[in-house]
Amino acid sequence: MNALIRRLRRDDGFTLTELIASSMLFSLVVLVAGSIFVGQFSAQQQVSAVTTSTTDAQLAGTTIDTGIRNSSGFELTAVGSDQMLVARVAGGGTTLQWVCRAWYYSASADTIRMTSSTPGTPVAAPTASQLETWTLLVDGVHPASGTTIFTDDGDRVTVSFRADTDEDNQPVAIELSSAPLAGVTENTTCY
Repeated sequence: MNALIRRLRRDDGFTLTELIASSMLFSLVVLVAGSIFVGQFSAQQQVSAVTTSTTDAQLAGTTIDTGIRNSSGFELTAVGSDQMLVARVAGGGTTLQWVCRAWYYSASADTIRMTSSTPGTPVAAPTASQLETWTLLVDGVHPASGTTIFTDDGDRVTVSFRADTDEDNQPVAIELSSAPLAGVTENTTCY
């Protein structure tokens, strides 16, 4: 019977000191794990922002380069501090059809937008509300140097800009030079 009483009186639980120590240790582990998680989440957001901006800037550059290379000619126009590049571009399909394609750099909105029109329909400089209907290719655009992103070198157009990713990262730089198709003449009115 004494053995039974001793077994009933024995305290198999934790002391207050042990509970406080284990709680502090558990809190420290949760704090370290939370810090790692928050750091990983922040890094992922930065990588995502840089990837999106890089992809958009490359898409804009590729679209302009492909359009000019598949064109029979182009015209570059200054619209105040903005610029508009219009080209007569060979469209895809079973029969050759020319399309008027335009790219518009808005210095005030820091954007490059694009539109296409039916063959023979000139692309005029858009109003602010018309420009909003054009396809946005990239935003956060600034000239690499000077105040323009398009430069007409006679038979070539040079495109040079940087696109901001966000305040903490380096901008994405795009620079290319393209010429229209050689020896191709097409008189479709685009500009």
